[in-house]
Amino acid sequence: MLSATTIQSLSTALTPEVIDYIFADERWVDFMMEVVSDAVSEKLGSQDLDLVTELSMVIMDNINLKPRLLGP
Repeated sequence: MLSATTIQSLSTALTPEVIDYIFADERWVDFMMEVVSDAVSEKLGSQDLDLVTELSMVIMDNINLKPRLLGP
């Protein structure tokens, strides 16, 4: 069994690689497009597919995964 400190160190080291893996996986794009489009439609109350798609793509570009800074 690994210690909590070792697990924390491994997670810190692996986080950037896992983020790269997620972004390289086509499922990430599919998931984000579906969820963001649903959210945009719901928030705007719009069924205009072209508008929802265009807004969703721009919003997806604004979403970033990054490592969370952990304090001591």
